[in-house]
Amino acid sequence: MKLNRTLLLLFAGAGMLPPLIFRAIAWYHGGPMASWPSFGKTMLISVITTVAISCGVVSVMIWLQKAHPWREGVLKRIVLESTLTTLTACTLIVALTLILLPIAPQENLRTALFNYLIVAVIMNFVLVALTEGIFFFRQWRNSAVEAERFKKESIRAQLESLKNQVNPHFLFNSLNTLSSLIDRDQELSKEFLDDLATVYRYVLQYKNEEVVPVQAELDFIHAFIQLLKKRHGDRVAFHFNVSPAILQQGIPPMTLQLLVENAVKHNIASSRKPLKVEVFSREETLVVRNNLQRKKKVSSNGVGLRNIQRRYQYLVEKNIEINESDQYYEVRVPIIPLA
Repeated sequence: MKLNRTLLLLFAGAGMLPPLIFRAIAWYHGGPMASWPSFGKTMLISVITTVAISCGVVSVMIWLQKAHPWREGVLKRIVLESTLTTLTACTLIVALTLILLPIAPQENLRTALFNYLIVAVIMNFVLVALTEGIFFFRQWRNSAVEAERFKKESIRAQLESLKNQVNPHFLFNSLNTLSSLIDRDQELSKEFLDDLATVYRYVLQYKNEEVVPVQAELDFIHAFIQLLKKRHGDRVAFHFNVSPAILQQGIPPMTLQLLVENAVKHNIASSRKPLKVEVFSREETLVVRNNLQRKKKVSSNGVGLRNIQRRYQYLVEKNIEINESDQYYEVRVPIIPLA
């Protein structure tokens, strides 16, 4: 807090309230009312006194915040603040009483000083409470904003790391598959290379995007699936049933790729027991579901699902939903509205 024109006007307005309130009470009860000249003098004295004491107390607190901030010791700050602000308020009220005595309504000096000192002490504690309350509220709000900013920056860094790479194991396996296809079937290896180029073109195109259209993600996943099918053949079957109404909505890039790759990685896929993967829309979500036939041992640390969850928390503060039964395993990811 700092002294400025707005604050001075606020102090002046506060100083006008007591005379107005007392005059209204006197009028309501039918008691004797001071003349307008006398009332004007009372109003002027009240405004001057309130502004002077308020400015003095706030100035002391501003100085204390620089010279003795709260972090250097709470007890020390409380003692200094209570002592210095009270002394300032009392000194100012005595000086003002003596200065304004000639224009003040006739009153016993000792009685006036006693009454005004009580008023000064009350004003001081009210001002201190309000000022420190505002200060701590601002500090709390700034701390909350900073904490949220650092949290989002941390998540953003993780997301950038995720978006800038496709699973190295996938690339390694794809290159091995391509190498074996070149000797056996040059036409098929050319198709495989085209699909691989499509996959990485998508990665490069959307690597700096946080959300992409569902249609673009589906186009990408179809190219990705072609690579998987050339490696696994009919041992893996895919089925899509996505509503046209959500194609122009959004989804974090490579979400479906991670979910499909997880399904293939964690489950047995054979000619006798093919793996069936479904991608379909339901309400405001996209669902990736596969029949459950887990491999006994799979090296996995769950990074893919955690990264998807963190992306949704960062973007829309929503959670993905994981459902599992004896027959199937599915992950539901929310659709993100695009502006």
